[in-house]
Amino acid sequence: MSEVTSKHDEIKALCKALTSAQESENKSELEDVLNKLCQVRVDEKLLRATGAGQVVGKLRNHEDSNIAVLAKKVVHKWKKDVVAANSRAAGASSTGAKSASGSQTPQPSTGQSTQSQQQQKPKQNTEKKLSQQASASSRPDSNSASSPTSGAATPASNRSGMKSSAVKPPLTRSENNGSSNALAAVSGDSADTASIAPRTAASDMASLPQTGDSTRDKCIEILYNSMASDSNADSETLAKRAAGIEQIEFNKAGSLSNAYRVRIRSLCLNLKDKNNPDLRRNIVEGDISVERFCLMTSEEMASKELREDIERIKEENLFKAKGATRVEAETGQFKCGRCKSRKCTYYQMQTRSADEPMTTFVTCTNCDNRWKFS
Repeated sequence: MSEVTSKHDEIKALCKALTSAQESENKSELEDVLNKLCQVRVDEKLLRATGAGQVVGKLRNHEDSNIAVLAKKVVHKWKKDVVAANSRAAGASSTGAKSASGSQTPQPSTGQSTQSQQQQKPKQNTEKKLSQQASASSRPDSNSASSPTSGAATPASNRSGMKSSAVKPPLTRSENNGSSNALAAVSGDSADTASIAPRTAASDMASLPQTGDSTRDKCIEILYNSMASDSNADSETLAKRAAGIEQIEFNKAGSLSNAYRVRIRSLCLNLKDKNNPDLRRNIVEGDISVERFCLMTSEEMASKELREDIERIKEENLFKAKGATRVEAETGQFKCGRCKSRKCTYYQMQTRSADEPMTTFVTCTNCDNRWKFS
């Protein structure tokens, strides 16, 4: 068994033990597993294959401060490992390119080098004179625009006074996205660094299924982007999930109606909610099928915290709601014996046996006098 395979199995086993300890709320075991994971050296490919970044990343907000600190320590250490591994890979590739280019260039002999140096001396003197003229023409008191030698001096000054290797070209979009996705693979989300860009179908160069309709194809792309923002899954799985969701919604609507667009928009908003990473992960990993997801209501798609808040609000409203009370009616058929007013309310209750008439309770709204009769 190779070292990479054994390390992959080790990380998978530790992640499984971490999940079990979290479910059983065994804090001592959580700390032990996190310490073991901190000692494992990883790279981007290994993290994407095992999904360890997401498992450990969730524990950074754990209610126990010790576990949260340990999880942050593991994530911080893994980020350093990923950056170091990428730097080594980039250095190896550049060294290989230099050696390849150097092997293709023949080395001149001693006699040839001496002869070429003698031939280059007059050229160097000429270039030196041209560079001096160019520097003189670039002064404020000189009229370089009208000088006939300024055009010829420019390439000489470029050759003698400027080194092209001193200016480093900016990172391309693909290189920037590569380093960003590497850090996202460690932490499991893109909230740690402001410069980390979310994954998209364009950055992944994903091959999305084509339906022949531009609107439907755009909906598939938007669904892909909503699921891929902080996911470590491969682009093929994400494209399959996005196409499945779109197909079900299109079959339900029957056409590109307004209801179809509204439903797709609602699903995308719920999928890319930063406070609801569990929904994205469950959809991508298949814990929630696309058929089940398309039947879920907005309340069912809500995050665990939001669902708990909704239940708490419901219980509070139920507790604060007015309980069942007797129904009182206003009438003018009774006359108060104290103030002689006929503004009264009354209600009836069965206070005796069932075959007896009900008892009527009357209250005067003017003086609050109360009486009853059967």
